[in-house]
Amino acid sequence: MSTSLQQLRELVRDHDIRAVVSDLDGVLRIFDGSLWSELDGITGTPAGTAYQAVLGHPFLDEVVRGRGTHRRWREHAASALVAAGSSPQAADAAIAAWLASPARIDQGVLTQLESLRAAGLGVFVLTNGTDRVPEELEELGMTPFLGPDRRFLLNTADLGAAKPDQEAYARAHARIEQELGTSLRPDQVAFLDDSSRHVGEAVRFGWRAVLHHAPSAPA
Repeated sequence: MSTSLQQLRELVRDHDIRAVVSDLDGVLRIFDGSLWSELDGITGTPAGTAYQAVLGHPFLDEVVRGRGTHRRWREHAASALVAAGSSPQAADAAIAAWLASPARIDQGVLTQLESLRAAGLGVFVLTNGTDRVPEELEELGMTPFLGPDRRFLLNTADLGAAKPDQEAYARAHARIEQELGTSLRPDQVAFLDDSSRHVGEAVRFGWRAVLHHAPSAPA
């Protein structure tokens, strides 16, 4: 068990925690870090170009707040690659490769979250997500974990506010209370995220939070 997961369990043990919230990417869902260099190779652009064109594109801020679609984001990313020196064909190929890139669920994290749910806690996933997140998680076999009508998925594209905005935590907290059918103090929620900024803002909102460090993958 990673140190951060142990810290999460200690929070639950030592405090009156009623709900646990996990980030998705970098915590529960893991991508191959070599993807971006592969995309740079496809487009023939300098190192870091593909990452900046996709995850660094400012339109992503709109998408994760429900003000834009994944499809439009892809179009913006392809245009950014072309502007950086890629041919249109190579840019399209890189975007297709990104979409097809495999992800996996961290079974250690999933096991711990399922254990906490079995112990009677509400367990949720809060992600700065897009309109494609439900489809992506279904492909990974996560639909049962998300519950009927994906009631345990807190997707910021649906909430209309994204981490680290305080409004995102407020809306997520309200949804948690709605789903659990009870009022909760902020300090009754434990949060796990791999972004120090997101963790810091969650603490400012009043949640108890742990910064996640995934263990190194075996060679």
